[in-house]
Amino acid sequence: MPRPRRRGNTGFQQRATQQEVALHPLGKRDLRQTTTNANGSALEFRELRYFSVLCEELHFGRAAERLHISQSPLSQAIAQLERKLGTRLLERSSRHVQLTPAGEVLLEHGRRLLREAEAAVGATKRAAAGETGVLRFAAGPVPRVAILPALRYELEERFPTLMVDVADDIGDNIIEAVLHGAADVGLMLCAPAHAEIEMKLLRRDRAMAVMHSTHPLAQRESVRAADLAAHPLVLWPRELAEEAHDVVLTIFQEHEPADIRVANLYGGAFWQEMRDGSFAVVPLSAAVSGDFATVPIKDADVEFTMSMLWNRHAPPQLLPGLVEAADAAIARNNWL
Repeated sequence: MPRPRRRGNTGFQQRATQQEVALHPLGKRDLRQTTTNANGSALEFRELRYFSVLCEELHFGRAAERLHISQSPLSQAIAQLERKLGTRLLERSSRHVQLTPAGEVLLEHGRRLLREAEAAVGATKRAAAGETGVLRFAAGPVPRVAILPALRYELEERFPTLMVDVADDIGDNIIEAVLHGAADVGLMLCAPAHAEIEMKLLRRDRAMAVMHSTHPLAQRESVRAADLAAHPLVLWPRELAEEAHDVVLTIFQEHEPADIRVANLYGGAFWQEMRDGSFAVVPLSAAVSGDFATVPIKDADVEFTMSMLWNRHAPPQLLPGLVEAADAAIARNNWL
């Protein structure tokens, strides 16, 4: 009968295994747990950083001081790095340290690896803080022109990798967008108080009368509420923007306009009403077509406000940086 075959390593396999371990002093277990170079020896970012600083100083004492270590562990780390790579990286003497050609190559690649590692750490931290990705704005027509460009500038200065997405909206729809997650931040004219909303005042604006360039009051330097009241007032529907609607009516508490006509601003009906001799009231910073004239209202004791708002219970992750950018925009442009 044939003998049963032995299981386990043969003498040849045992010798081969012993030889493999001898070639790799760290042992196979350690090798599986580290990143290795072509010779099977692990390179560490710590060693590359030590080497990079030493190359900048070309002096072990100064390099050790910068690294907040003593000279002995620095020398040991460099010697270990040379053993791993199998080549001399530095020429040393009692008076100076000089890079070898191989050391110059390692320095170039090592610096790039260190920069990439630092960039990876920074990008990870920025992502965790909400500084990357997309910040969604819902903005009304006036804040989009009067506030958003300056705010975006400040955001880009602080968070260059942040994408800003802007959706046009109007009036109280902006609050709904923020509350229901369609937008992270709202920019709104005359935002009303709301239990679920937090807001930051960004800008105050005077009230201006807007009329067609052919209107009899269009060439005046200023007008009074009584002058305007002799003409029809065009006003947007109250349900679209209650607070801003009421700000306009407050101007005419003592002088009721000849007529009040409701039309969506910038629509065809609004345009026709203005052509027919009506006027409207808008903030000073509102965009106005060249076909229209703006005239200050001398006795208008009201102001339009523009605010940034967000959901109290689900604020944007970037909120501290967003508020900081808003403060910078306010200060830079003297909005308040």
